[in-house]
Amino acid sequence: MDNCEFCSEFERGYFGVCGIENRVLYESDNFVVFPSLGQIVEGYLLITSKAHYVSMGVIPEQLHAELESVEDKVRTVLRRVYANPLFFEHGPDSERRCAGNCIDHAHFHCVPVDIELIEELSKDFPYEQIFSFRELRNHNSHIPYFFVEKNGQRYIFDIDHDIPSQYIRKIIADKIGKPERRDWAVYPGFNEMKRTIKKLKPEFISS
Repeated sequence: MDNCEFCSEFERGYFGVCGIENRVLYESDNFVVFPSLGQIVEGYLLITSKAHYVSMGVIPEQLHAELESVEDKVRTVLRRVYANPLFFEHGPDSERRCAGNCIDHAHFHCVPVDIELIEELSKDFPYEQIFSFRELRNHNSHIPYFFVEKNGQRYIFDIDHDIPSQYIRKIIADKIGKPERRDWAVYPGFNEMKRTIKKLKPEFISS
């Protein structure tokens, strides 16, 4: 996909940044896991699809079981090394209608933090609980959304008004008392990323 940062990295076969030769920690047939730029907390990972889809809500249904497996592996590793993770996605419904995300390529954020997010988002966005990725795919595909999962509970929030970029990142940074880490471009967190890779790469290999 033209102008997609993740697609460009897949085409080059290179997921390096700032002296880190390869930040991929795990890959399955259709997904990869790597630490995010903008480490609000150490251990902040992304799960992204290898093929270009605008969001996880539109990936083919035949990939759902594989995504569940990758998510389970990430949860197990992060829980063992850091903390039980929060998963979220800013899900655009098209390349033109974004949801506060910076890259319109399907990816889940996986953040090992213990914060309340559902109550916070429910104040401003209509929502419902869902129980499978099939429901995510089938839910109102013409409206951008937030997907949030914590402790096995999954929710989808309709984004029915304009929101700033990196909306959920900013909530997390504020809630843990590190507002200076809101914007990944301002605080990329390369040192945290290096520690994340050092700690988690052997965990993914052995798990």
